[in-house]
Amino acid sequence: LNGNQQSVAGALNSFFNNGGALPPSFAGVFGLTGGNLSNALAQLSGEAATGGQQGAFQFMGQFFGLMLDPFIDGRGGAPGSGGALGFAPEREALPEDVALAYARVMKAPAYKAPPAAFEPRWTAWASGFGGYNRTSGDPASGSTDLTARAAGVAAGLDYRVSRDAIVGFSLAGGGTKWDLAQGFGSGKSDTFAGGVYGAIRSGAAYVAASFGGGNHWMSTDRFAFGDHLTASFNGASFGGRIEGGYRFATSITGVTPYAALQAQSFRTPTYSETDLTGGGFGLTYTGRTATDTRSELGARFDQVALVNPDAVLIVRGRLAWAHDWISDPTLAAAFQALPGTSFLVNGATPAKDTALVSAGAELKLAKGISLLGKFDGEFASHAQTYAGTGTVRVSW
Repeated sequence: LNGNQQSVAGALNSFFNNGGALPPSFAGVFGLTGGNLSNALAQLSGEAATGGQQGAFQFMGQFFGLMLDPFIDGRGGAPGSGGALGFAPEREALPEDVALAYARVMKAPAYKAPPAAFEPRWTAWASGFGGYNRTSGDPASGSTDLTARAAGVAAGLDYRVSRDAIVGFSLAGGGTKWDLAQGFGSGKSDTFAGGVYGAIRSGAAYVAASFGGGNHWMSTDRFAFGDHLTASFNGASFGGRIEGGYRFATSITGVTPYAALQAQSFRTPTYSETDLTGGGFGLTYTGRTATDTRSELGARFDQVALVNPDAVLIVRGRLAWAHDWISDPTLAAAFQALPGTSFLVNGATPAKDTALVSAGAELKLAKGISLLGKFDGEFASHAQTYAGTGTVRVSW
């Protein structure tokens, strides 16, 4: 027997050996042998509930990054520029990167006009985002393969308080869904999140930070030894991200080495399953707080090209390494029909070390309109995540 199966078997044996009278449904489990017994014990463990942690961390992680990425990638200005980028007739200033792109594309000299006087600017943006994660289970602990999805929409408002500083806030709504292999159950959530962010730039250096929280209206659905069990509960997330880097402009591309630290917590209450068919296998889960602290070290890359006199294309990439100090998805559970029983159930363990790869592009148009698209990948020995983001931004 693996870890989860042994935990369930130990709880049943302890109840029986201490003089407890087993309900008829549990007595049937004692009559099983071999693979039938192993499968029944795995179903009774209630592993489906452990997947909520991965979905919540995935949603909030994308949200924290989304609030910062537009600034880091040049919200309101070209990479490495301190001023706002505009192509209206009254604003002909070309940042250095764009001037160089103009010279390469048009085969003609480009001139950089004196910077206009700073005026505070507003920027509104809206994004759609989503991601897919697959994490392999561990045969020794008894965890099964987990797939988790997160998707949502976010909108925000920036205010540029100076030529090199920006603050803003964002709201996001969406949901998560997770499934365990071998039909061991699934779950989903509706999520609402909010956050604030800010960034400051000094020459080629920048520091940016975001902070926020969210609520998850979660539910699970599984079958255990023929018994249909569901649960509904609320989870809460809090966390933030801080990042800093320095951009080096080269004749080929812009390179920005960066370091980041991201931390978040996910709290679930004590809750009980609802037994829809009266089989008696419902569980009560003890509340817990899971944490995930991530460090990142890597580099961002950007290349600017002048599409036409009223449009600039900025192509970007990222290569980085991430290390996560993350709580194992382990829950304490007890059978509602067997007072005093308690055991631990293990879920698929998230990756600790991950390679991060990103690729995207931004099209800056006249009148302060920008269109952005980005793909992110995270790759580890037993886990992979694929995510995408699309953003529309308007400045005035």
